[in-house]
Amino acid sequence: MSNFQKINLLGSSFSLKVDEDPEYFKKIIKQIEIRFSQIEEEMHVKDPLRIALLSCILMQDDLLKEKDNKMQSQNEGDAAKVEQITLEIINLIDKNVK
Repeated sequence: MSNFQKINLLGSSFSLKVDEDPEYFKKIIKQIEIRFSQIEEEMHVKDPLRIALLSCILMQDDLLKEKDNKMQSQNEGDAAKVEQITLEIINLIDKNVK
């Protein structure tokens, strides 16, 4: 179900048509506001465009790192499964060869 959500970020107000649950969407906006505040305070940036661009860069960095970590964990899990299956096959071969 689509609905319109009013947003006010960095002095700009607009409405977006969203398909997400309104509470979930509010969480997204809250996280964006937190990131904006962090950049403004930690980097002493006041220009809204710079804040938005730096936020995009940092959020994309977070996303890529998370994806990389997930892939690495998945690969490690896959390797463990392959090792387990290999050991089971070796045990079956050993039992049937003797």
